[in-house]
Amino acid sequence: MLSSDPPATDNFADLQIATRRHRAQHGCGAYTYEHGSLPGVLAAALGAQRVVEVGTALGYTACWLSSATPSTRVDTVENDPDHVALARAQIARYELAGRITVHQGEAESLLAGFDNSAYDVAFFDGFSPTLMVLHLLRGCLRDGGLLIAGNLSLGNTEAVVRELFDTTRWRTHSFGETAISVKVSGPPPIAVD
Repeated sequence: MLSSDPPATDNFADLQIATRRHRAQHGCGAYTYEHGSLPGVLAAALGAQRVVEVGTALGYTACWLSSATPSTRVDTVENDPDHVALARAQIARYELAGRITVHQGEAESLLAGFDNSAYDVAFFDGFSPTLMVLHLLRGCLRDGGLLIAGNLSLGNTEAVVRELFDTTRWRTHSFGETAISVKVSGPPPIAVD
C-alpha cells in the first residue's frame, strides 16, 4: 500500500481512489479529505442524525458521514455539476441515495435556505471557508453541534481563524489545516458584506 492509499479499514476506499483518479484525469478540484474517515467517526461518536457538508466532490465524506448511525441523513452541497452527477452515481452505488441528498449550487445561496439549528454536524471541505459560509454553517448547527472545517490554509483565513477561536461562540481544537469546533450558544454572527 502506498502512503497516499487509504487504509484497508476504509469502507469507502474505492471511492477515495476513484476520486483521486478522476482528479488526475480531469485536472479538476475533486479532492478527498485527507483524514479519511475522521468526519464519519466524529459524527458516529455524537450519534449525529443530521449532517450538512460543503464540498461533495464524488461523495467520499458524505458516505462516511451517513454511516454515523443507521438513521443519519446528510445534505451535501457541491457547485460543480459534473461532480454532482458523479457523486449521485457513487452514492447510489453504495445504496445511500435515501440518506444522502446532493444539492447543486453555491454554498452561500443554498445554506441560507437550510434549517436553522437542525444539524448535529457540519463539515466544510471546499476550497477554503469564507467567513460568510462559516456563519451560515454555524446557523445550521444546534447548540453543542460540531463543525469540522478543513482547508484552513488555502485561502485568506485570518478572519475565519479569529472566528473559530472566539470562545464566546466556539470551543475549537485545530490540527494541520483542520479545525474541530463545538458551537457554544452565543451572539449572532457579525454581518458580512
